Amino acid sequence: MIEVNGVSKSYGRLEVLKDISLQVEAGQVVAIVGPSGSGKSTFLRMLNGLESFSGGSIKIDGHDLSLPRELHQVRKEVGMVFQQFNLFPHLTVGRNVTIAQRLVLKESKAAAEERARRLLARVGLQEKWASYPSQLSGGQQQRVAIARALAMEPKVMLFDEATSALDPELVGEVLDVMRSLAADGMTMLVVTHEMGFARNVADRVLFMDAGRIAADGPPALILDKPKDERLIQFLRRIGNHERPDHAVQPV
Repeated sequence: MIEVNGVSKSYGRLEVLKDISLQVEAGQVVAIVGPSGSGKSTFLRMLNGLESFSGGSIKIDGHDLSLPRELHQVRKEVGMVFQQFNLFPHLTVGRNVTIAQRLVLKESKAAAEERARRLLARVGLQEKWASYPSQLSGGQQQRVAIARALAMEPKVMLFDEATSALDPELVGEVLDVMRSLAADGMTMLVVTHEMGFARNVADRVLFMDAGRIAADGPPALILDKPKDERLIQFLRRIGNHERPDHAVQPV
C-alpha cells in the first residue's frame, strides 16, 4: 500500500529526513514514535502531499507522489487527522463531515448526508449533527475530525499526535475509535506518544531519531526488548511521564 524509497527532505541546509525507506502492507497499523524534532510529522505530511520531498520516491497504492497528476488521487485516498481538530467553526458538525464529499467527491446531498450520519454514529456522535464545534469537547471535536476524514473513503489513514492536545480523560474515547479502525483492517500510520496504544494495537513500531528510522519491528521487540541505545534512552524518558493505558485492550 505504501512504498517509500530513499526519501530525504531539507529546508535549506537543514536536513530533516535522511534516506527514509519502508513498505507498509494493506491493513497494517504502524506506530511512529521518537523525540520531538526527529521528523515524524514531516514524514507523515509527505505521505499525503502536504510536504514535498527533496529526493527519493513515495508511492501510495501505486500512485507516484512525484507526479503532479497523481497527487490529487493520493489526497483522495489518504485521510489525515491532525493534533489540532481543524474543523470549520462556522459550520455544524453535519456540514463539516459533508462539505468535502460534496465539493471533492461530487456526492449528492442525500448521499453525503447518509454517509456522514453513518460515520458520526460510528464515532458515537450521531446526536451532534446540528451542533457547532464550539459546543463540543476536545475529544468530540477530534472524533468529528476522524469522521470527516473517513467520509472520503480513504485507503490509508494518517494520525499526527491525534490525542496530544486533549485532556487526559478525553484521550480514551479517541483511541477507542482508532482501535476500531485498526480492527476493521484500515491501513494506518500513527505518530503517537501513547505507548499503550502502540504496544496493544500496532503491528509495527518505527522509532525515528535525527531524521532517520533508527528501529523498526513488532511492538514486543521495539518497546519491550530495545537494543538501540538511543531508543532505550527515549523509552526510559517516556516511561517517566507516560499516561495510563486508557483501557486500550489488544485487538
